[in-house]
Amino acid sequence: MNMMGTGSSIEGHLRDQAIEKYIGSAMSSHALGDEQYLDILGQEFNCMTPENAMKWGLLETSEGQYNWTTADTMVEFAQTHDMKIRGHTFLWHNELPSYVSALDGKTAELEEVVTNHINTVAAHYKGKIYAWDVVNEVLNEDGSGNKLRDSIFSRTLGSGFIEEAFRTAHAADPNA
Repeated sequence: MNMMGTGSSIEGHLRDQAIEKYIGSAMSSHALGDEQYLDILGQEFNCMTPENAMKWGLLETSEGQYNWTTADTMVEFAQTHDMKIRGHTFLWHNELPSYVSALDGKTAELEEVVTNHINTVAAHYKGKIYAWDVVNEVLNEDGSGNKLRDSIFSRTLGSGFIEEAFRTAHAADPNA
């Protein structure tokens, strides 16, 4: 690849120019069937986020029943191409299994399933993930300031759920 634009020419792949830096891309599961996309991703990037494949509602559609297939395939691709992997995400206000959504207002039960989910996913990918997005999009995006987004987590667990999620994630995979 010849990168122009600043008056200089750099030969090689983008990832080869990234010394002690991560040059990353989100990878959609739709990309798994696109050889050209996969070739470029594997050649140019040294970091990858399996977009959506690790979100709670896609990994665990019913309580205790995990489907790791898509996320594992993406992680294996990244490992084969010597890429760092950023896990995305333990907790998000969307993409929740219905059994979790049904726990609105049930503090002890929600705390338990959140802890179990983080521990299960972190254990499955322990040693493969360099960093986790632990809690995603927790603040309102409506211009009202730094207020917590209204979600099952903020309503049922209060603002302390954020710190607890980070503590749980760190305990489950302290090297990430």
